[in-house]
Amino acid sequence: MAITDKIYVKNHQQLVSQLETSFPKGAFKGATLDILFQGEGLAKLDDASRERVLDFAEDFMDCDCQAAPHCGCPERKFVAYLLELREQGLGPDAIVDVMSDDYMLYAYPGDVLSFLDDSVRTLEAVETLADVDGNREVAEEVQRRRNRLV
Repeated sequence: MAITDKIYVKNHQQLVSQLETSFPKGAFKGATLDILFQGEGLAKLDDASRERVLDFAEDFMDCDCQAAPHCGCPERKFVAYLLELREQGLGPDAIVDVMSDDYMLYAYPGDVLSFLDDSVRTLEAVETLADVDGNREVAEEVQRRRNRLV
């Protein structure tokens, strides 16, 4: 299961009440993305919630794909965001706190830890494959990225 399947909207019931429509608790579920992408009803949100929802839409849903927001771009951008937070030295608990403050999203720290561990293992595999293929330049770049996550 992808990490984006384990990212949830904080204060979900409050937002459902304000928007007067229901949507899934999962931040990257299709109906949730539709509500955020279309932006209808966002004027009903309190100022703080509206600001966070608009920040989320701007940072993760801004793409020119025909299938937007169901093109995969929001998920890829969010994964990059999580990895950047880790590269800044934040641990799983701090990452959850930052995503909560930035976008009113939350996840379980254990899920974030598993994602980070899987990311490191994936980079180790890519590094090994690059070495086997004789592509030392790629192997070194992957090693640098992996070291920033560890």
